[in-house]
Amino acid sequence: MTDMTKTSCIEKICNLPADIKTSKQSSFARLQASKFADFYNDITEQDIQGYLSQHKHLIADWELWSADKRTSGYYLFIHSDSFFVGSLDKDGKQVFSKSYATAEDACAEFIRREVCAILEISM
Repeated sequence: MTDMTKTSCIEKICNLPADIKTSKQSSFARLQASKFADFYNDITEQDIQGYLSQHKHLIADWELWSADKRTSGYYLFIHSDSFFVGSLDKDGKQVFSKSYATAEDACAEFIRREVCAILEISM
C-alpha cells in the first residue's frame, strides 16, 4: 500500500459524515469505496487522530453522527473535559466504555470502531 492510498483512505473515512449529506450512496457504499477494508490493519487510531488534529471541525460531525444513530453499537461522548467512546448492545446495556485524554483521541477511536462495525470487520 502506498502512503497516498493510506492518506486518501483516512481522508475519506474521516469525512464520511459530511460527505454522506451530499451523496446518494449509503455509508456502507462510501466506506467500501474508501478501500478501508483492504487497509484497516495499516491504519491506526494515531493516523486518524493526526488527520483530525488538522481538521478539528470534523469532530463535531462525528458527534452528530453518533447522536443521530439512536441505536445499539458504538457512541462518542464529548463534553467539557470528558471524552468517551462506548458501545451498547441491542438491549441498551453498555458493553464497552473507555475515556480519552482529548477529543481527537476519542473521535479517532470512535471512527475506527464505527467504520469497522459498518463494514463488519472484526477488530
